[in-house]
Amino acid sequence: MPPTPDVPHPARIAVVGAGPRGTSFLERLLAVIEETRDAGTGPSAPVVDIVVLDPHAPGPGRVWRTDQSPLLLMNTPSFFPTAAAAGTPGLRASSAGQTFDQWRMSYPDRAGDLDRTDYPPRAVYGLYLSDLYWEVTRALEASGAVGTITWERTEVECLEPRPDGGVRLGLQDGRTLEADALVLGLGHVPARLNREQQALRSSAAELGLDYRGPNLPAEVDWDAVPAGEDLLVRGMGLNFFDAMAQLTLGRGGRFVDSGDGPGRALRYEPSGREPVMHPASRRGVCYLPKAELETFVPHAVSLKYLVPEEVDRLQDEHGTLDFMVHLWPLIHRDVVRAYYFTMARTRPEVLGGAERAGEFLAGLVGQFEAAGRGEPVTAHHAQELLHTYQPGMPFLDIRALARPFERQVFDSGAEYQEEVVDFLAGVCAEAAAGEDSPLMVAIGTLHAARLEVKRLVAERRITDASRRRDVSGWFEVLVEGLASGPPLLRVEQLLALARAGLVRFVGPDPQFEADAGRSLFTVSSPQVGTDEAALDVHHGRWMVEAMMPANRVQQSSSALVASLLKDGTAVPYAVEDEEGEVLPGRGFDVTGRPYRLKDAQGRVHERVFVLGLQLASVQWGTAIAAEAGQDPDGRARTLGDADAAARAVWELLGR
Repeated sequence: MPPTPDVPHPARIAVVGAGPRGTSFLERLLAVIEETRDAGTGPSAPVVDIVVLDPHAPGPGRVWRTDQSPLLLMNTPSFFPTAAAAGTPGLRASSAGQTFDQWRMSYPDRAGDLDRTDYPPRAVYGLYLSDLYWEVTRALEASGAVGTITWERTEVECLEPRPDGGVRLGLQDGRTLEADALVLGLGHVPARLNREQQALRSSAAELGLDYRGPNLPAEVDWDAVPAGEDLLVRGMGLNFFDAMAQLTLGRGGRFVDSGDGPGRALRYEPSGREPVMHPASRRGVCYLPKAELETFVPHAVSLKYLVPEEVDRLQDEHGTLDFMVHLWPLIHRDVVRAYYFTMARTRPEVLGGAERAGEFLAGLVGQFEAAGRGEPVTAHHAQELLHTYQPGMPFLDIRALARPFERQVFDSGAEYQEEVVDFLAGVCAEAAAGEDSPLMVAIGTLHAARLEVKRLVAERRITDASRRRDVSGWFEVLVEGLASGPPLLRVEQLLALARAGLVRFVGPDPQFEADAGRSLFTVSSPQVGTDEAALDVHHGRWMVEAMMPANRVQQSSSALVASLLKDGTAVPYAVEDEEGEVLPGRGFDVTGRPYRLKDAQGRVHERVFVLGLQLASVQWGTAIAAEAGQDPDGRARTLGDADAAARAVWELLGR
């Protein structure tokens, strides 16, 4: 790297995006400054000024705004998330950093008396982020190394690199701002609709229908949907559950205990102001509920095959890894082993009693220890072994759970509705069993494997072609549907609404259209209705896309992202598929950590750093918060990234 030109002091650091990623950067910068001060190498006078640019309040930013509905919940319990490295192994704690769990115990009045296993409202997490931001900035101002910290409530619309390595930022109000180092923590940015969505929006305008595209749930006007209206909903992930809560609890409805146990735990008492929801997704069902656990990954989970030593051995032998060939067979063995070991512990009678269950497990492990087998061969032999102990018993097919009705057809929508309700009720019973559920421990094992795969993706140890074909192509969908679902309560609420007639499931692979003849949206599934006359078609005047805007830089409608790409200041990461075709990735092209931005000619912007969602081409799961107390190169990677950027910025400007 060429020597860095001298930077006049105080130099200016610009942080674009004041949500969790920008706040984490500032907390890590504080830790670095305090570390140098304690070592006696800190500056004797202020050497940097900091300007934070975001039209939304710093800390919570846009997603975690504190004025959103309390019905919108986080997808992790209180003990999980953090934006500060408090107790993170390998990272120095700052004087101002707390995890969310520490904060909620310190400020129960602001946290609303949440328990550690409760799923907090997003607005409450926003309060934590706000408090963290202001605590950190006050500590930075008092550090002696920082002159001023200001928040500019504005959008940055363009960026011009300066010859000396700094940048000139063009602001929404027409001003410009000079910076000697820049951190981009943009978070969720607006995105253009895809072709099908554009067509539906255009048809809605022509026919007088109401179409709502992908958006943050807090920014959708749910009150606009009329009572009693048929609402077609595409997507049955986390945004769907937000919509469900707003359109029921948000309208005065009540869920009451039924006393009937998991799967039928709630009964819904309507207010009479609810619409009728018609949710649809490719898999045909919602994300499965999370297990009732005291930890994010079950205590019973321990990876035996997807371990660093085996991954290193495979890489030494084969080079950069292919997920399907090298990693999935190991993950599959871990998942199957966890499932049957838990079954033998909690339900040995299913395997013929404790003695026979032990024999089966010994044989299963013996098979798994044999090297060189892919998943199909492993599954075939394991199923044969299972059938010697329990003839006819279905062997666990974890991938089939991603699409549980794939090979089925249904004569009517009523038949499909009953099948989905029965399926989800069974899964709720498993989730309520927690550590004692073979299915939930298997899913927990899959999630643990996902965390290791995230590390391998970030370390670029999986080929681009395999990452595109396998990790993004099917594994991501599998894990999100099984392991990234809502709390159990939300699925119990969904079942209560289905039994009350306020939710009508559509079916797998839905086909949405605008019917010009009847001036209605329609949706149907090719698997529901055995002939044309019986085809079950749902229709309504309202349609909502229950999903976030696409996280693809080329699809972004952000003025800043668009200008970076147009000017060649940034470029999407190029991905080569198995045929050698070069395709644009989801995120920016960057260096390795600390993720400096690259331009269209491959040149590195030494003083421009990228954090968060726009790293989607070199990381997986960029929207997920850091897990408190975990490895900054693994489950708390966002903190490791922020720390690396803070140290690089201080190395450039802080001396």
